[in-house]
Amino acid sequence: MGAAPATFCVSPVLCLRRLFGTVLLSVLWEVTMPAMRAAEPSPGFVDYGVAAPVAECRSVMAMRDANGRNLVIATTRDMSAVGYILVTDIDRGETQQYFYPEGAGNGDIFASLASANGRLYTGAGNILLEFDPTAQQWLFHGVTQKQANYFVGCAFTDGPDGLIYGGTCPNSHLVSYNPQTHEIKDYGQLDPQEQYFNFLAFDSAGWAYAGLGTARWNIVAFNVKTNERRQILDETERKVGSARVYASTDGKVYGQAGAQYYRLFEGRGEKIAAGDAGPVAPSGATGYGQRSPKLPDGRQVVAYNLDERWLEVGSPGNDERRRIPFDYKAGGVEVTSLAEGPDAAVYASTAHPMHLARVDIGKQAMTDLGPIPKVGGGNFCAMTRQGNFLIGGEYSHGTLWAYDVTKPWHPGKSILKVSGVPARELASRGQATAGHFSYLETLDLAFFRGDAFGAEGHFPVQAPADGQYFVHVLPFLAERYGRVQFLLDGAAVGEPFIAASPQQKIGPLQVFGPVDLKAGEHRIGVRVLETQGQEPWCAIMTLDLSTTKRDTLVEADEPANPYELATWHDDICRPRTALAYPDGKHVMMAGFAGYGRCGGGLGIVDLETGQPTLLTAEKDLLPGHSTITLALLPDGNLIGGTSADAPGGGHTTATEGEIWILDWASKKVAFRMVPVPGDRNIISLATGPDGLVYGLSSNSTFFVFDPAQKTLVHSASLKEYGGVPRHALHRTPDGTMLALFSNAIVRLTPGTFAHEKLASPPAPISAGGALASGRLYFASGSHLWSWAVGQAK
Repeated sequence: MGAAPATFCVSPVLCLRRLFGTVLLSVLWEVTMPAMRAAEPSPGFVDYGVAAPVAECRSVMAMRDANGRNLVIATTRDMSAVGYILVTDIDRGETQQYFYPEGAGNGDIFASLASANGRLYTGAGNILLEFDPTAQQWLFHGVTQKQANYFVGCAFTDGPDGLIYGGTCPNSHLVSYNPQTHEIKDYGQLDPQEQYFNFLAFDSAGWAYAGLGTARWNIVAFNVKTNERRQILDETERKVGSARVYASTDGKVYGQAGAQYYRLFEGRGEKIAAGDAGPVAPSGATGYGQRSPKLPDGRQVVAYNLDERWLEVGSPGNDERRRIPFDYKAGGVEVTSLAEGPDAAVYASTAHPMHLARVDIGKQAMTDLGPIPKVGGGNFCAMTRQGNFLIGGEYSHGTLWAYDVTKPWHPGKSILKVSGVPARELASRGQATAGHFSYLETLDLAFFRGDAFGAEGHFPVQAPADGQYFVHVLPFLAERYGRVQFLLDGAAVGEPFIAASPQQKIGPLQVFGPVDLKAGEHRIGVRVLETQGQEPWCAIMTLDLSTTKRDTLVEADEPANPYELATWHDDICRPRTALAYPDGKHVMMAGFAGYGRCGGGLGIVDLETGQPTLLTAEKDLLPGHSTITLALLPDGNLIGGTSADAPGGGHTTATEGEIWILDWASKKVAFRMVPVPGDRNIISLATGPDGLVYGLSSNSTFFVFDPAQKTLVHSASLKEYGGVPRHALHRTPDGTMLALFSNAIVRLTPGTFAHEKLASPPAPISAGGALASGRLYFASGSHLWSWAVGQAK
């Protein structure tokens, strides 16, 4: 089961991500780190290579092995056939890449555990992996629950019996693993409907507690000896969201559902005030996105940059940081969407992490423009163009973005010059009670993550002499942040500040004073206050203590480009389609609703006025449906195709995908129907030269709809060509209708509706599609391809 630091793979298997929650296929193809100049492996096809030759850092942990080595361990995800972790000995400055053992594949990692037994546990998809950092080898890998897809949140923990316990997604089973015997046990489902088992903790009496969501939060107690299950929450108390639980140093477990806290012990729950919750006991559990762990000797990882291949470690009481470079072999990340831009180029977005790649149509050369920091691990799920703008709909914030291609690419990484204490320094010097600080490099923030409401963080500042001073704090706003009380030397200053905002942005400068201070060190602090439905989190961009009252702590540098137009997180968390209206000023996106919700909306922005408009599924479109494809009708109205699914844990209510017609003037649905009975998803729509609407559903049914007569005029199965990627249908300038399938490029003939395979792609098509200057662009995993239209085999 052991594995030495692996040599780099050259023939990895591509495990394509789920399309609408269903794994479609796994493909073998040759991966080479690309020369960015195109190569043509067969007539008509061009492989531009890997669009973004990087990987995503899923989480970072810190451990000390049995030999006393201080190790930083990063879990990763890319499109390699076999996954890997990166292990850095921070004292020696050495990093090794350990590929998973044979048969473990490369599934998505969301939850990991630095166990009290000195080993690392993580879930790659539904595969549990055990790594011994002292022996530098893998000890075990195996499936813990066959119907599970992932381990999520922080749902790994050491049990009181020496076993490793975990919670599965999307079926919420409790499972255990015995490190001595390698035995796996499935204790069954803790909630029959909730899909996200996010938190897991044990009390000193041996009862396990699960925090579940996302459609209706829940806390469930389970006795692993007797298999007794008890639901803590009354059904009337359950709302949209996720509950959390944590083990405390007093032997109890504490839970939170919304604003209500619970003391949990011996399988029972007692409602308590937030201030009565006990302190968090160290658990070793790490969730997706957590990257600032502390080492046993007090040092802390303050930054981990997988793209640029370095990490930084800070020491308590010392502002200096040690940067440790490293290297690794990346398999590139998945391309999820493509679109023709306004500047004779085709753009492609990757996911986990998001990079934007650009193919110059004339030169036929590809460039990786890099990430958009605020998008992070998300992606542009769909793109379109309007005027000089490339428009992108983003997961996971539900934001519609605009990129002015006539101006420099400046994605907002360093658009502000801070005149106060830099965020990196704040994160390093900050001291926390019941929480921790980390530096968010992509946003340049000192992020405070409280373990519970009431947690506090403090920053040391110096008053050079006795006198009157002003306290300046520049906060950052985000959707899940709550209320914050600012502090000076432990005492409240000013009124509580609301840090919640549907859009990530810099908040208004907070100024307090003048206050009389003695010369010497003082503390400016934050306390996260109880806020229903929010998290005990906040972030600071900079702060300052000065004798002069200041109007600002930052000066604008170059404006961000791309920039945000509007955000609709709850209604369009996962966009799937984007469209530019032919009036030259309106752009829109639609897709799936946020976590725990069902029924996605349609968001529209007027580029001239900046005015956003949201049409919701419940009030304006089709309740329980999410629009995942859009097309324009000849009369200026819109036609949309829907999905009955609800990725993110929502409880579905619809059973079949539908098409609808929206009257553009009134923004009202004028017609709806089910074009493919029994199919839950209408994947792609396009209007043909004959005014008819051509459509493809997720079971590869090709249908034609007459919008004037409101009737279906043709339907046929095209399963022989494979599955249907997003943005599959395209109309050429001469009126030819082209369709992308996983295994074929197909011509659909108007009038007869005959279908003809024009070409078999050298690699399976996983994402469509952009038609530009006689070439049809598509993606296969991490690679970007095109085909010369008309060069049929």
